[in-house]
Amino acid sequence: MKTSRHLHTTIFSLALLTTPIASVVAEDTQIDRNSRAFKEADYTLTKSTDVYREISEGKQGKVPQSVLDKTRCVAIFPDTVTVSAGLGGIHGDGVGFCKSSAGTWENPMFLNLTGGSIGLQAGVKSADMVLYITGDKAEQALKRGSFKVGGELSAVAGSFDKTVPSPQAEVVAYSRSKGLFMGASLDGVNIGRDESDERAFYGSRDAARTAKIPQDLESKVKRLQDELPAHVG
Repeated sequence: MKTSRHLHTTIFSLALLTTPIASVVAEDTQIDRNSRAFKEADYTLTKSTDVYREISEGKQGKVPQSVLDKTRCVAIFPDTVTVSAGLGGIHGDGVGFCKSSAGTWENPMFLNLTGGSIGLQAGVKSADMVLYITGDKAEQALKRGSFKVGGELSAVAGSFDKTVPSPQAEVVAYSRSKGLFMGASLDGVNIGRDESDERAFYGSRDAARTAKIPQDLESKVKRLQDELPAHVG
């Protein structure tokens, strides 16, 4: 019996060695709508729809067309939390969209924002934030999932008048806290892809932006895409 068990184990091990690795890695997983990661992704997507609408075109005014015309991607972070009022550390979950070569909005990326400072007023504990990605380097960095504001990837605080942002800036940032709208000055902020939320939402280990969105979730994604600027550079 021991010999038989050993033989079976050896055959199984050899089968694993001869199985193409790609077929194992690319295997789809079922979407667990009761999982914590899926609920977080679903909440972030739904909340981001309201946040984008209220910041981009609310009582404070509209984001200037001069910003929208240069925008290549949009990243939305609802409920970005300041860790310490003194140190200014922050953390937030968000979603990002980029324009395809055909001029349509691609599927959402799920994002994390950590570290640095967003220049909030003293005593502010949390804020909603929308980032308009206007530069090529920032666009590529966002798609790669490795994005740090500072140096070449500079960000400026957005305004609701017709002031043209600095042409060198790669990001124009807007934020609000408890109904108070303000420009956000980012420094040292890191933005990365949230692979856990993407995998939970798309149901695939390879949660690319081009993955097919589950049919019952398409309406939620489209609702947010419809809020994004129709005319983007």
